[in-house]
Amino acid sequence: MPTISLRISEEAKEKITSLAQETGGTISGVVLDAVNSAIGGTRANFPEDMAPSSLSSVNRLILRNQELLLSMCPELDEYERADHACNALVLERGYTSEYSRIFACLYSEVPYSLSEELFGILDMFRVLRASYTALSEEEKGEIEEHDISFRGFDLNDNVESPLVGYVEYLFEDDRYTELMEPLGRFSDGGNSHHPNLDMYRRMRRCFEPIWRKHLLTVSMLSLEEIKKVISAIPYNSGY
Repeated sequence: MPTISLRISEEAKEKITSLAQETGGTISGVVLDAVNSAIGGTRANFPEDMAPSSLSSVNRLILRNQELLLSMCPELDEYERADHACNALVLERGYTSEYSRIFACLYSEVPYSLSEELFGILDMFRVLRASYTALSEEEKGEIEEHDISFRGFDLNDNVESPLVGYVEYLFEDDRYTELMEPLGRFSDGGNSHHPNLDMYRRMRRCFEPIWRKHLLTVSMLSLEEIKKVISAIPYNSGY
């Protein structure tokens, strides 16, 4: 983590030291909290809270005006209008500890890299299932269908849980819908109840070199190639 040196007055140092002692924290922690507040950083003690610790005057005014407009919207019921009026007051008066009520509907962002990885995983299972469908009935008998089917993510895992909702969103957006039916059979509504991401990564490390050879011919994977990808499922597969 980068470090910054600051020159402050003796009086400021005494106040910071006193505040650190009162809160049971450190001098660095007090300064960092002040910096986060100034730049609108999130609350260190509540990383799941999407509310910023501070908002600029411009952003407060914009949000306050939007909340005021919603508080007068005739299409909302009286409770919703009252809620927006309360939000407008919070923003107008700068009650930072109440910002959580305004930002409570927000989820943590899904990193771009993880989003791209999700698409790669779904593309892999799209190819695996299409290749499986193209096999003869005798060849299909040599493969367990769930091994070549997307089986969702673990809702209890901090990394995987946002991807459950992302997959639902993609299905609703009419993307990867051919994976919906097997997902319904091989998961609990998209919840695998155990982490799957590492397994999918192993499978992709095996799958991608094989699939690159097929890109020019646009042909499906052979039975042996499907079996090779499946062989990457165990954690000790070496992939």
